[in-house]
Amino acid sequence: MSIFAGARKCDIKILAEELGETVEDSHKLKDLKKMILANKEYDEESAKEWLNTIINEREEITDETSRVRVRLNVVTRPLLSPRGSRSDFEFIGKNKSDIKSYRPVSLLPTLGKILEKLLLERLNHHLRRNNLQHPNQYGFRTNRSTEEAILDLLDKINSAKNSNQHALMISLDIKGAFDHLQYTSIKNSLDNLKYHSNTLETLIDILSNRKVAINTSQGPATWNQQQGCPQGSCTGPAFWNLVADEVLQQDWPQGVHLQAFADDFVFLVNAGSKQEVKNLANKALQTFKTWTDKHKLEISLDKTYYLHINKNRSGPIWYSGIKWGQNNIKRASVIKYLGVLIDDKLNFATHLSAIKNKSLILHQGLKNVAGTSWGLSKNIRRQLYLTVVEKVILYASAAWAHNITARQQRLLCSIQRKFLLNITGAYNTTPTAALQVIEGLMPLHIKAKMPSTLVRVGRLGRNCDYEGTHFDHESYEQPSPPSTIHPALFSLEDRITHGGQVPSNRTPTEVYTDGSKINDQTGSAFCVIANEAITKTWKAKLSPANTVFQAEMLALKADIEWANTANEDVNIWSDSESSLQALKSFNVKSKITQEAQMTLLENARIRLGWVKEHTGIKGNEIADTLAKEATTDGIPASLPFPKSFLKKQLLQLSLSRWQAEWDNGETGRSVYSIIPKISNKQLHWSRECIQFATGHGPFPSYLKRFGLHSTDYCGCGEIGNPLHYATRYPLTLSYHHKEPSPQFIVHWWKSALSRKLSRRNIDNLITFLATNEDLIKSQNTTPSHTPA
Repeated sequence: MSIFAGARKCDIKILAEELGETVEDSHKLKDLKKMILANKEYDEESAKEWLNTIINEREEITDETSRVRVRLNVVTRPLLSPRGSRSDFEFIGKNKSDIKSYRPVSLLPTLGKILEKLLLERLNHHLRRNNLQHPNQYGFRTNRSTEEAILDLLDKINSAKNSNQHALMISLDIKGAFDHLQYTSIKNSLDNLKYHSNTLETLIDILSNRKVAINTSQGPATWNQQQGCPQGSCTGPAFWNLVADEVLQQDWPQGVHLQAFADDFVFLVNAGSKQEVKNLANKALQTFKTWTDKHKLEISLDKTYYLHINKNRSGPIWYSGIKWGQNNIKRASVIKYLGVLIDDKLNFATHLSAIKNKSLILHQGLKNVAGTSWGLSKNIRRQLYLTVVEKVILYASAAWAHNITARQQRLLCSIQRKFLLNITGAYNTTPTAALQVIEGLMPLHIKAKMPSTLVRVGRLGRNCDYEGTHFDHESYEQPSPPSTIHPALFSLEDRITHGGQVPSNRTPTEVYTDGSKINDQTGSAFCVIANEAITKTWKAKLSPANTVFQAEMLALKADIEWANTANEDVNIWSDSESSLQALKSFNVKSKITQEAQMTLLENARIRLGWVKEHTGIKGNEIADTLAKEATTDGIPASLPFPKSFLKKQLLQLSLSRWQAEWDNGETGRSVYSIIPKISNKQLHWSRECIQFATGHGPFPSYLKRFGLHSTDYCGCGEIGNPLHYATRYPLTLSYHHKEPSPQFIVHWWKSALSRKLSRRNIDNLITFLATNEDLIKSQNTTPSHTPA
């Protein structure tokens, strides 16, 4: 069928416009319409030829990856008749004749995904409740992460080194793990759960009678599907974890540790001698091979390596004899695990080198869309750096940035410098420290330690020291384990209303809650009103570090516990919509919220609703007053500090470290006199203002300093520095500022760069100097330096 079959008359014009062209020759367009409406058979080359007849001066279409071909496919696909079907793929770095270049993608209907998720929730609840998930599986698990997997592995390696033992790390790569997962393996794993319910029967039924169908030139072809969890399925990862748990639960000998992140397996074998390590490793690999053979899985030997971490710095660092079956496993000096390069010295030098190479690619991409004076605006470039570049560079910094060396600090600064130059458009010689302060971008070696400490303390529950301050994880909120409530029994949606809705039935006894924060003091309170009279009040004072949300949730928990003992119908009213939404959510990580939910589920006579604050509702106004009083005279209540407070503490310590480095630095002193105090806020200086403040611009004093000019004198005979051109040079009279007296020079610089009108005048001055260099130079000059 022609690719134009079934097209409407107006589609040709739309097609041409989509290609960026305007069809002006109505005769040619008419001929093309006739061809399409006649539904003639034309191959792809004929279609291209006709396209060229209506698009003037169109470059020749030569291959399937051209811009025109790609756009053609996108535009014409909706024009195809229902009988036709066509798919085109663009292969980037892949061999299209190799079956491994194709990956099945599962496009499930919405109802199908909903069903899978409902079943998955019930299966996961059963696994959690009965502790059937192995702790060494980190992938697709609630409250587990790549950082935790990497840190746990590194902790075990360091523990082996501290015990004066050799350690052997073996990274195993399973060929197409999800694609080759056998349905029989999944069914057997489900049967072994001893979970007799309709959930299990439905999951097994999903795997039954599955077929794959494809249209071929000889007609449709179908075959039975016995393996594979396609990309996009909701249950695929859960099925894989069930099968993988079998090998994780093996009785491994002492000194052998196996962990996995989904299908990424890694062994760590440690012992006092290399021979012991070798024997343990081969025994463990044989056990693992038995498991892979049982489930018809294969290991890719080309991607499987071992890394030997010597207990001493001296001596040989490798030996042969680590085998997979009859094949030797290759030794490597570096292994990439979950995106982090782990080397045999554990100093992450290779990883940081890889980060630098990756940053060069990102920097080149940024340069392609933003140059010194064109492309994306400065603010967008800065935002791209913060949201994309920093995230890529600082990935898994919890593993490599905690004990960073001075050399690694310099490397990170060199990485950041390229982006600072691109953002600001400053000269290549401008000090990095000055650009960091001007743009409010914290040095990377300091920024890297913040998420490192945050992950350790706030997510992984580990104590940590940062900048001389000890952080005890027990003082901060930790992600709570998933709720033990069965999903089918979680019935709070109809009992909690918000967004202006009210409970359907008013009750004789009603409770109003509120939380307040005044002068950095936090209070929580509720009051009980029965028959228009206040029968009970409760007030609690929290730590200044606690948030209003925590105060609101504490009040809700307290009044829910009171209502649970009241033995009557009770309505509870709150003006905190976020707290009510949290109580309605099944997937919450707050311990206090989970405790309130459990109490609510015990008593169906308690209902909650939302009221708008400060609208004259008597109970709400009383609760508000009590919450404010609680900030000073409430009963002391202790709650863990929120994650936001931990972030605030880390930011303050990081800013203090940055300030100390700025105070004691040797570069950027001209900017230091103008901006002695650092901030993470941008100063919004233009490229020209940065050149003016740093002195790295079209000035003879700068050009002479870097050997680009024979003298630092201006054409008028005075030193050609920024102050000279802004106050005394005759040819820049229209851009002059009032010349300061010597004792007020620093104040003059601050004033000139703090006022918007003054900065605009500086912009015009620098532009004039850059375009009239010959007028300002002395004789015998060389060409000026080119900005970055």
